[in-house]
Amino acid sequence: MGEDAVQITFNNVSYTYMPGSPFEKKALEDVNLTIRSGNFTTIVGSTGSGKSTLMQHVNGLLLPTEGEVTVGNTSFHRKTKRKFVKPLRRKVGMVFQYPEHQLFGSTVEEDILFGPIQHGMDADEVSKRIPELLDLVGLPQDVRDGSPFQLSGGQMRRVAIAGVLATRPEVLILDEPAAGLDPAGHRALLDLFQSWHKENGLTTVLVTHDMEDAFRYADEVVVMGDGRPVLQGEPEQVFQDSDRLQSLGLAVPAAVRIREKLNRCGLSIDESFLSAKQMATAIRNEGGK
Repeated sequence: MGEDAVQITFNNVSYTYMPGSPFEKKALEDVNLTIRSGNFTTIVGSTGSGKSTLMQHVNGLLLPTEGEVTVGNTSFHRKTKRKFVKPLRRKVGMVFQYPEHQLFGSTVEEDILFGPIQHGMDADEVSKRIPELLDLVGLPQDVRDGSPFQLSGGQMRRVAIAGVLATRPEVLILDEPAAGLDPAGHRALLDLFQSWHKENGLTTVLVTHDMEDAFRYADEVVVMGDGRPVLQGEPEQVFQDSDRLQSLGLAVPAAVRIREKLNRCGLSIDESFLSAKQMATAIRNEGGK
């Protein structure tokens, strides 16, 4: 699947909520952006920066007020008919904040099957894959025939995610998927998505305000501000511009802050060292000189 991974392109895209009304609000302003196929890209920005609005264009939940969006071989704009972009819903899997709120089935299996059936997939074929999907999201097999509402909140979220992954999307959009989880659950869930991304060669986009997640998981980082991308590049490039990030109301990753303080103390730490392990090794090596 990696060779067929999907590229996403925004060409002069603007989006306005409730145009012509007293509540009119421009959320995106002349966005030109390419999310490369096969990449794990993180979109970061403060509240109101436009990051979630941007991602809702990827599967046609929103159509641009101006400009054009291209996902793989499908392009759409303001006048595109909804039925034309509907097939994107199978290609693009979306996991929103608190996806467990979308559960409604009487059993876990029913909930997992709902999305694939809606996309025209064979229910029997998907049903055969449920043991694999439960293993993937870290749920025991015995939950299959039980009510999802008897599970813990974290387990319910994993059921909802299994339903998204069951459709075998080519693009995975993750909009703050670990919101509200404890640190261990947060890390485990994002590790799951990263593994799925690598194993299946997807184009994955993580929307987050958490800069630690952005540098830990990303091949490329896009920083949104006032409805448009203001920084884009590999993590080590983007996070070097700490003054710009702070001006946008974003916290610089802890490793970057530590590195800057150590450099001021006379320790020369390579700017590409962003992980805790890299930092510790660099400090040890500097200390031994």
